[in-house]
Amino acid sequence: MESRSSMPAFSEADIKKVLGSKEGQALLRLLSRDGGTALKQAAAALKAGNTAQAQNVLKPVLQTSEAAELLQKLTQK
Repeated sequence: MESRSSMPAFSEADIKKVLGSKEGQALLRLLSRDGGTALKQAAAALKAGNTAQAQNVLKPVLQTSEAAELLQKLTQK
């Protein structure tokens, strides 16, 4: 059975703003260190509507101190 959790909705403008920032680019590089495998798996899970699986795939990277610092900076903007 598919696990779903609620995530905030992001507009295309929100995503472009984050990815266009220095911190967003650094976070994207961090998430792509494995050749983009985890990022692709998370995107596929999101496309299928399984946000919990997407979060689980990215959790090991997002829990690093480097990612936490970048996320904090992004949320303060």
